[in-house]
Amino acid sequence: MQESKKEVKDIFTLIDSKLKKEELGTLIPFKEFLNRAGEQPQLVFRNVFQLFNNMFHNYITVEDEYKNDPENIHHKTINCDKLLVENTDTPFFADLLLANRLMRLADSFEAGSQQNKIYIFIGPAGSGKSTFLNNILLKLQEYTKLPEGAMYEVMWQLDEQTMGSQFSGVMTAALEEYFSKHKTVQLNSSKPVFNIPCPSHDHPILIIPREFRREILENVIPEEHKQKIFNNKEYEWIFKDDPCTICQSIYQSLINRSNSPAEVFNMVFAKRYYFNRRLGNGISIFNPGDREPEKFVLTNEVIQHDLELRFRDSNLIKYVFSRYAKTNNGVFAIMDVKGYNEKRFIDLHGIISEGIHKIEDVEENVNSLFIAVMNPEDKSKVNVHESFRDRIIEINVNYNLNYKEEAKIYFHMFGNQILNRFLPKVLNNFAKIIISSRLNSSSAALKEWIKDPDKYEKYCDESLLLLKLGIYNNKIPKWLSQEDYNNFSKSLRRQLIDESESEGRYGFSGRESISIFNEFYNSARKKYRNGASKTLITMDDVKEFFFKNRIYSDRIPRGFIDSIIRLYDYDLIQQIKESMFHENEERIAKDIQNYLFASNYDLGQKLICPYTNELVEISDPFYNIVEQHLFMKNVDPEEKKKFRAEIAAKFVISLQEMQAEGDDITHSQIFKDLHSLYIKNLRESIIQPFLQYTSFENAIKEYRTPKFDVYDARTKGDVDFLIKKLMSKFHYTLDGARQVCLYVIHNHVAEKFIS
Repeated sequence: MQESKKEVKDIFTLIDSKLKKEELGTLIPFKEFLNRAGEQPQLVFRNVFQLFNNMFHNYITVEDEYKNDPENIHHKTINCDKLLVENTDTPFFADLLLANRLMRLADSFEAGSQQNKIYIFIGPAGSGKSTFLNNILLKLQEYTKLPEGAMYEVMWQLDEQTMGSQFSGVMTAALEEYFSKHKTVQLNSSKPVFNIPCPSHDHPILIIPREFRREILENVIPEEHKQKIFNNKEYEWIFKDDPCTICQSIYQSLINRSNSPAEVFNMVFAKRYYFNRRLGNGISIFNPGDREPEKFVLTNEVIQHDLELRFRDSNLIKYVFSRYAKTNNGVFAIMDVKGYNEKRFIDLHGIISEGIHKIEDVEENVNSLFIAVMNPEDKSKVNVHESFRDRIIEINVNYNLNYKEEAKIYFHMFGNQILNRFLPKVLNNFAKIIISSRLNSSSAALKEWIKDPDKYEKYCDESLLLLKLGIYNNKIPKWLSQEDYNNFSKSLRRQLIDESESEGRYGFSGRESISIFNEFYNSARKKYRNGASKTLITMDDVKEFFFKNRIYSDRIPRGFIDSIIRLYDYDLIQQIKESMFHENEERIAKDIQNYLFASNYDLGQKLICPYTNELVEISDPFYNIVEQHLFMKNVDPEEKKKFRAEIAAKFVISLQEMQAEGDDITHSQIFKDLHSLYIKNLRESIIQPFLQYTSFENAIKEYRTPKFDVYDARTKGDVDFLIKKLMSKFHYTLDGARQVCLYVIHNHVAEKFIS
C-alpha cells in the first residue's frame, strides 16, 4: 500500500515538473518581456503569418539540386513528412509541386503580403485536401508549445490595493522616459489580484501607444536586428496595429487615473499563447454541418461585473467580443464551402476587406489567417463581389503527381512489407501508370522544347509524359541529350511547372488508386502463392494486369504502359552493365598480365604467370576471354593469330625495357594500351553474356546451389560478381537479383540496346 502511494506521488511530481517546464500559464512582467524581446526579437515579435512561415520551415527539409544551374527556377526537392505524415492520424503525402506551392505561400507570409486575404485550398474530391489542412493545423498547434514556436498575448493583472487608491491625474512623462528611469515592481503574490485576459490575444507590444513604439524599441532591439525589424514589411504590424477595444479601454481608463505610467505597465503581463483547436483558441475549424451559434456577442459576466465595480462605471469598459476574437492572430478555417459554411464564407467579405468586425456599437480588430477548403464545383455556389474575388488566393491541392509519394500511400495502406514482394522499381512504375491518368496528354512547353521526340522512343512515350514526371519529381533524366538539356531554359522550366497547375484534377483519384493497387496486389500474390514462394512481382505482372482490365487501361494514355516498360528495360540494362563491370582494377590488370605472358608460349601449355602467380592454361578459350574486350566485332582465326603475334613481339621489347629500367609490367606501354582498349570495349560489350551464352543463363539459375560448381572459373566469377553487385548497389534480394537477370534474358532486353 505504501509503495502504491509512493508511485502516485512520483507521478504527480512528474506531471508538476512537465507543466512547469512548459510554462503553462506563467505570467511575464512587461519589463521582463521587453528584455526577452531584446534578446530574441525575431522570436518574440511575430504574428500568425510569421508563425506559419517559421513552423513550415521548422518541419520541412529542402534541397535545391540544381542551385548551380544558371537556368534554375528553384523548383526544389522538399520533404514534408515531418509536417504532413509523422505523428498524424491520417498521413498526407504531398508531391513536390504542392510542397513548392506551400513553400511559396509561406515565403509570401514572410514578405508581409498576407493580410486582407483568404487562402483557399482547392482540389477535386478524393485529393485529400481536408486531411492536408487538418495535419497542417495539428502541427501549427504543436509548434506553439515548442520553445521555438512561442507566441505571446496580453494578460492584465489588477491588484486590489492599487485599484483601491483611486488614481488621479494624467500621464506626465513619455513612455520612453518611463522605461529609462523606472524599474518595474513585481506585484506581491500575497495581494489579491484581478486577472483580465485579452479575448483577442493581442500581442503585448500593442499596449504601448503607437506613437511611442519605435522610440521604445530603439532602446530595446540590438543593432544587428534593427534593420530587419524596423524596415521589413513583415514587421510592419508592430508599428501600425492597435490593440483590441477592450485593451484600449482598460489602458485608457488606467492611464487617465494614474499619476505614473509605471503603475499602469506594472499591470500588463505577457503569457504564452497556445493554440488549441478543441477549445477554439488560436484555431477554429468550421464544418458544413456546424450551425451558427445563438449568441453572436460573447462576454464574461464575472469579469464585466468586476470591471464595473472597480472602475465604478458601467459604460467605461465593455468586455464583449465575437467568435472572431478567439482566432485573432490565429487561424479561422472553413472546411468545405457548402451547407452552413456558404454563409460563413460570404460573411468574411467585410471582415477581410476592412480587418474589422462590428459587435453592437464596438469595433473589433480581426487579423487572422483565413483559410478555406473547397471543391472546384463549389466555386459556382458562392457568389461573391468582385472586390472579394481579388482577395481570394487559390492553392491547388490536386491528385498526387509524384510517383514516390504515390508509392508511400501504398506502404501506408498495406504495410512496408509489400516492398519485399516487388522487384526494384516495379512498384514505382505501377504508381507512374496510375499518375499518367492525371496528366494532360499535350504540353505546349514540351512541344517547344523537344523538337524531335522520336529520338527518345526507347526511353519515353510519344507524349513525353515520362519526361514530364521526371521533371515534376525534380529529376532531369540522364538519357536526355546534351543539346536538349542545354535548351531547357528557365522560361521553359517555369512554363512546364506552371502547366502542372491544371493537372491532377482528373484521372484516378486517391481512393481509386488504393482500390486498384489492392486488386493488383492480391491478384499477383494469388498467382505466386502456389508456385515459387520467393518469386517477386515483375513488370510483366503489371502489364498483364492492366491489359486484362480494360476498365483501367482505357483511362491510361495510349502507349504509356509499353513506354514505361521500355524505360524500365533501359534502366535495367544500365544496372546490369554497371554490375557486370569489374570496378576491381586488380582483376582487369591480372587478365591483361596473364594474356601478355601467354603470348610468348604455345597453345596447350599450363604455366604459372610470374606477374600474377595464377595458373594459366593457354588455349583459344583463354585468349577469347580477354579478346572479347579487345575486338568489337568477330574476326577470323588468322587475324587473331596475327594480332597475338604482334602483341608477343611488342611484349618482348617491353620486357627488355622493363629489365633495363627496373619497371613493373603495369608501367609498360603495351600494358597501358591493352588496358585502355579493354576498358573501353568492356563498357560497350559487357552485356554479351546475356546474348550468347546458354551456360551463363544456367549458371544464374543454379547460383548458390551445388550444381554451380561445375561451371568454369570465369563464368562463376562473373555471375557471382553480377549477383552480389545487384544486391549491394541496387538493393535486390538474392532471389530478386537472380530473377531480374532471367527477366533480361527471357525478354531479350539486351538485344534492344545494342548500339
